[in-house]
Amino acid sequence: MNKASIVLILAVASVNGPVLAQGQVGSRTAVIFENYSLGDGLGFSDISEITVPVAFTARLGTFGTLTASSGYVAITVKQDGQEDLTLSGLVDTEGRLSINIMRDRLVFLVTGAAPTGMGTIDQTKVAILPAIATDVIGFASGELGAGGRVGTGFAGAFPVGRMALGVGATFQQTFSYDPVEGVPTTLKPGSEVRLRTGLEGPVGPRSYLRMAAILSIRQKDQINDQTVNGVGNRLTGYVSFNQGLGSTSLTLYTFGVSRSDPRLESTALGAAVLPRGNLLAVGGEWSLRLSREVELAPTAQYRVSNAAPDATTSELEKLGNTLRFGLKLRATAGRNTTLVLQANRLTGELRQFGGATPFSDVSGFRAAVHLEVRR
Repeated sequence: MNKASIVLILAVASVNGPVLAQGQVGSRTAVIFENYSLGDGLGFSDISEITVPVAFTARLGTFGTLTASSGYVAITVKQDGQEDLTLSGLVDTEGRLSINIMRDRLVFLVTGAAPTGMGTIDQTKVAILPAIATDVIGFASGELGAGGRVGTGFAGAFPVGRMALGVGATFQQTFSYDPVEGVPTTLKPGSEVRLRTGLEGPVGPRSYLRMAAILSIRQKDQINDQTVNGVGNRLTGYVSFNQGLGSTSLTLYTFGVSRSDPRLESTALGAAVLPRGNLLAVGGEWSLRLSREVELAPTAQYRVSNAAPDATTSELEKLGNTLRFGLKLRATAGRNTTLVLQANRLTGELRQFGGATPFSDVSGFRAAVHLEVRR
């Protein structure tokens, strides 16, 4: 239970996006393809993305665990009345060394990211970035690369009755890079502190509860060694509840991200102000056991995003909402290999900032094959 809480608070920061390295497995990979069609008003008529994440975990005996992850991304954006934009390549390579201070109770963390991704891109392809940045859709890969970073911290878990309480704190220092090819603009994202906590355990017959929260505090960014506008705090929360029902299992969850103040997002043009806002998602899956080795689960998730029209306005406006529903098939081969097939459909609406901007329809699908090999 304690080890599970450590894994929970380390992984919950990834609930908005792909998890390239999560859990204790020997290796993990996937092929994810998604395609979405958009209505008028957004400047894009179609966006497709192929993501191939890979992750490896090596247990270092009683010393700790080493995890490394990277991936490949290929994106195609169809613009209204213009040529298609394409971009492909590796994402940054991330690593995490967990050193056991008290086994299953307290670990010391050393983290880092090598700038193997597409941090610098051609000026003509800058428009790809806002196309995949929307959290209403939640692309499998929304980041293409930066200048790398290093970090450190700790995570621990302690019994609280039948449950386990997890706590953690991490610090990361990022490095500068030139985001646009041929443009003399150097961007250095601010360093960041993350405070994490999680609670999980049984709460009734065949019932299990998980909760986690992360407070992220980031310093100001710099462009060409000049400090730019202030960066706000970000709070991420996650709750899931699992209930066994006969031979089936029902999991319900919710997660949210709230920006209390304006903050800065790294873009290929420098730093863009992202005003106060929030994202809320609720979802669930109902796992039906077809045999000892095979499970089939209908899945569904609803997302809604709100934000202030600019950094000076406190009132939030709705940016869009989506509903994603589909099926997940999970098959195990022995005790060491798991294959997961996923297919889902998305429908909803999006719009740009500004109360007069009309909503545009969005629809599409995601198909994925995941493979895990445990040691």
